[in-house]
Amino acid sequence: MKRKTVCIAALCAGLLALSGCNGVYDNPGDKLGGGGTATNFPEESTIALEGEAEKVLPVISYPDNVPNGTGLLSGGTVTAAGDYLVEGEASAIRIEAEHVRLFLRGASLKGEKSAIESDYSFTVVLIGENRAESTDPDGANAVDCKGELVLCGEGSLEVVSTKNAIKAGSVQVVGATLGLTAEKDGIHAEIDGYDALTAAPALSYADGGYVNFEGAKVTVRSGDDGVQADTFVRVSGESVLDITANGGTPEKITDYSSDNGSGKGIKAGALDWGAEGEELAEGDYLIAVESGTVTIDACDDAIHSDGTIVISGGTLSLTSGDDAVHAEKLLSVKGGSVLVARSYEGLEGEKIEISGGRIGVTSVDDGINAANGKQTIPGRGDPDCHIIISGGDVTVNAEGDGLDSNGSILISGGNTMVAGSSRSDNAALDADSNVIVNGGNLVAAGSLGMVQTPARNSAQNVLSYASRRIATGTELALWDESGVVLLSYTTVKECRSVILSTPLLKQGQTYRLYGGSTELCQFTVESVITSVGTGFGLDPHEPAGGFGR
Repeated sequence: MKRKTVCIAALCAGLLALSGCNGVYDNPGDKLGGGGTATNFPEESTIALEGEAEKVLPVISYPDNVPNGTGLLSGGTVTAAGDYLVEGEASAIRIEAEHVRLFLRGASLKGEKSAIESDYSFTVVLIGENRAESTDPDGANAVDCKGELVLCGEGSLEVVSTKNAIKAGSVQVVGATLGLTAEKDGIHAEIDGYDALTAAPALSYADGGYVNFEGAKVTVRSGDDGVQADTFVRVSGESVLDITANGGTPEKITDYSSDNGSGKGIKAGALDWGAEGEELAEGDYLIAVESGTVTIDACDDAIHSDGTIVISGGTLSLTSGDDAVHAEKLLSVKGGSVLVARSYEGLEGEKIEISGGRIGVTSVDDGINAANGKQTIPGRGDPDCHIIISGGDVTVNAEGDGLDSNGSILISGGNTMVAGSSRSDNAALDADSNVIVNGGNLVAAGSLGMVQTPARNSAQNVLSYASRRIATGTELALWDESGVVLLSYTTVKECRSVILSTPLLKQGQTYRLYGGSTELCQFTVESVITSVGTGFGLDPHEPAGGFGR
């Protein structure tokens, strides 16, 4: 397929200035005992969303009241620039001029095809409650704009469509309230009229294909994607998004449902360039959540980018029949809160970097997964894949691997609490290269059959404890010699392996690990990796026999 790189660097200087991430590894860490070395561990990618990012999208301004001299419309065609007021019942409106603003004040528009249609950019100012509806049984976009559509004002607009509720070259929703019901996408931003034979070699964000929410309140009930953008989606201000895509998450999430579902909550990518089939370069797609509240219940991925996702703030509550958050390239969480109540896999990307915020994941398969689908030899580390946790609070409850990387895992800060599967074919920590622990608090509880202990060249001391069984609801507590609890965790499922690490574990000091009131083990830290427990070497299918010592 012929590909065309679309440069959205013009969108924000340095927006995707990703550093090179080519890790080189010797051997993976030993299973049950630590080992292996890692060299040239990848640094975190550099992403700048400041400065020029504020210039990406124009500031929207409009008068508080309908301006004097506004033309009155009850339907029909607009052929001249100006401000137009629509009130009450109205038929379809077609705009055939530039520099048009529609003021909807208690308006109800209905079209046999589109209720509002334009070949040009235009602005809709909402006053009071309004409605736009397409009734075409063959499918038509209720609001159809080939340029940029701006929806603003303190009013609301309910849109009902037999195809996409809103389709435009780009869409900005600033301060307005929308209720969208669509048989296809709720909002669909698509660059229109691109001719692969005559266009310039590169495009910029100014060519469109983006969706911007700024202080918007948007509810979407869609038969396919909630929000689909060709280039990028940005959520900022006090935006409140509530999206249900294709009926929401299946009652039973399985491998089959995750592979065969459709209907993503928010998506950037899959750009259709027409007959030539040209696309953006993968790294140029972007979803940025800066603030606000985002609630998504999706049959497919809740949030999906064919390139990068950056979450720097806001509160995200997600359920998904597939991945809750999926980035083909980089998934970066810098702040905010990401709660995944149900998913096949929680967070997935080629590179996953968590430096802040709060993350809670519940998944049918892997909790956090670094993969790109390019691994050719199973078990051989992919230098393009990594998980880096340098800050934040991360909690994972996975029926597959807790943290799974086709490359490496580096934990250097934050609080990471992982419950992997109780099944012996999965592990709490699983990296095809190495697991390195250089800082932060870590508890990883899981089965015994696939335990991967962090590598010996980790900078922070680690306890790897193996047991015949630790029951669900057991409070694990790491005590120092003075009886001070250094680290605690309550198990959410039965486990037989626990890996703990904290900056408070010191060489030459003696510690005790308790499970409830039972002392599981006493150990002295004499090396970076301390392995304790009678569970080592046991058949993982051996019947449970109580706590190990």
